[in-house]
Amino acid sequence: MNATAESADWRKKYFDTLKSLEGEEQRFYAMEAALKRITGKLCIASLGQSPQLDIEIKKLQGALRGETTGEVLDAFMPTITAAINSLDDPVPTTAKASVIKSQTDFSREPIAGDERVRAILAALLAELKRDSELHKQVEKLDAKLAAPIIDTQLPEVLSTLTELVGQRIQHIEHAKREIEALLSQMVGKLDEISQFIVDQNQHQWQSKASSDSLNTHLTGEMKAMVESVESSQDLQQIRSQVRNRLDTIGKHLQEFQQRETMRGDAIQQRTEQMRTRMAELEAEANRLHDQLKDEQRLASIDVLTKIPNRMAYDRRIEEELQRWHRFAQPTCIAAWDIDYFKKINDTHGHRAGDRVLLTIAKCLAARIRTTDFLARYGGEEFVMILSGTKVVDAMKLIEEMRSAVADLQFHFRGALVSVTISCGITAFQEGDTAEAAFDRADKALYKAKDNGRNQAVGS
Repeated sequence: MNATAESADWRKKYFDTLKSLEGEEQRFYAMEAALKRITGKLCIASLGQSPQLDIEIKKLQGALRGETTGEVLDAFMPTITAAINSLDDPVPTTAKASVIKSQTDFSREPIAGDERVRAILAALLAELKRDSELHKQVEKLDAKLAAPIIDTQLPEVLSTLTELVGQRIQHIEHAKREIEALLSQMVGKLDEISQFIVDQNQHQWQSKASSDSLNTHLTGEMKAMVESVESSQDLQQIRSQVRNRLDTIGKHLQEFQQRETMRGDAIQQRTEQMRTRMAELEAEANRLHDQLKDEQRLASIDVLTKIPNRMAYDRRIEEELQRWHRFAQPTCIAAWDIDYFKKINDTHGHRAGDRVLLTIAKCLAARIRTTDFLARYGGEEFVMILSGTKVVDAMKLIEEMRSAVADLQFHFRGALVSVTISCGITAFQEGDTAEAAFDRADKALYKAKDNGRNQAVGS
């Protein structure tokens, strides 16, 4: 492969990598925006605990509304922590009598909207778990959410969560800086490749100029030699003139050979340097490519159930819809929902609910074909895409899965608990969008719920 072709190939790789990095950066920005929104909601939920804490929360809200960094958020930690700690300070003597009864009666009561708050916190923690450096801290905080949150626990939970969010933002900023540095390095190396090509062209031009110069000298010397022989009358003089001309020709040839040897050595050295640089660039690009693939894979997997998540489903359904438009191959969508899941969480706790989700996800995933697709749509909902399957055939498969879930045995605190699942199913229809097809399956699911649950309904 010549230098021009190598440069074109590396430029293509560079722009492909740049496109992937831009997508990754957009995902980072989306994650950062989501973290800001959730933190803002948690701030609103925390207002009213104390005047001092309200002041600090409002300052934090102001920072979150604009562009901010991990360092700026870190600056809020001491004052917010102090305000939260002040909630545990002894009540002034004049106020003790009026609050003792309230503390006695309600200190162990769950906070208002406990279930909603815990759901928001669990969603945020699921995102934070993607950061391997925060995994242990997130698991520790997640364990506290297994039981209802009381007033005295909320400040500590919010303080820990704020710190984790700040660390996550710092890690994202660090990753962005690494990517920017790598891009800068790649641009520099591509500039070196461009300069190498320019130097190669210059060397070729110099080589041609040297050859032309040698040809001119040789032609001139041969012409002068012929003229000297023709004009000379003395044989000895002819010999001397021919010898001088030949010596001059030899000198020109030697100078030409020296120039070409030096130029060849310079080109070889430059080429070896460029090969080394290109090998470094390829190794770095491969490392970045592998890192991006890992990030994309993790971003598409649900943290709890280890199956594809909503984002992966959104991508896949668009692909399947396009394929259906091209080939008109029957394709079905099945929307699943665990029956009475809220009751499981309320009765047996957050951990029990997680166990149910994980077990059912494994049960469904074990029974789909390699061409099918299963994802966790959100909460206790799953969605399935069955390619090349008519509704009548899909219903048979769905019934087998529904029956398999109903046969699962869950034991919570020594008690056997029956868990069932309902399903709504539909097929792609003319004029469908991804949203329209899913809405139709979702309506069929609600019909299955209304009909008594633990059944599948087609639409």
